[in-house]
Amino acid sequence: MESGIKVVRFNLYTPQLISYLSAACGPQARLQTKQTKDQTLMKTIALTLIAGIAAASSAFAGHEISHKDKVVTPMEPCFKDQELQLDVFGSYTATRNGSSHGDGFGGGLGVNYFFMKYVGVGVDGNIYDGDANGVWDFSARVIVRYPIEMGSFCIAPYAFGGGGLVTDGGTDGTLHAGGGLEWRATHTIGIFGEGRYTWADTSSNDNAQARVGVRFVF
Repeated sequence: MESGIKVVRFNLYTPQLISYLSAACGPQARLQTKQTKDQTLMKTIALTLIAGIAAASSAFAGHEISHKDKVVTPMEPCFKDQELQLDVFGSYTATRNGSSHGDGFGGGLGVNYFFMKYVGVGVDGNIYDGDANGVWDFSARVIVRYPIEMGSFCIAPYAFGGGGLVTDGGTDGTLHAGGGLEWRATHTIGIFGEGRYTWADTSSNDNAQARVGVRFVF
């Protein structure tokens, strides 16, 4: 007995379909898909960078970058415009031949005041043994100095001149001139050495004197 069911067969794999599938799944299609993914990734990275830069710019725009908040303390000069000084020194005095005073070691004190950085005034007193019971000399002077400061190394050559008196029982008026060098060890302590020549009313009592001492600065 013959069945009434007919089997109908469809050929799905037509040449057109095979050609389409080959185009969609072939190497060229895969290459195009990879290129598209790479382009998408690069766009994502670029957008992320742009967004980050924009955010950073916005943050810096709201805060001024300045060094004004940093306070720099100026270095204190070794030699000030106004200074009061106390000198404590040892001395050696050499007199001319025939002087009644004679040569000798001694020492003394001095006070100086600088009313400006380069110019000051001072008074001092010195006593040395000599050939008598002691020779006293007192003087006042005008001082001109030239401070040199190189970082923490500070020196000041100076010159001075003035007048006074010298006595060992008999008294002579004097004039003197000299120069020296001070090394400022700290802002309040200096070490100095100086020399002077003194002309006395009695010429035989003229003398040369060297001093070395410590200078306290206030």
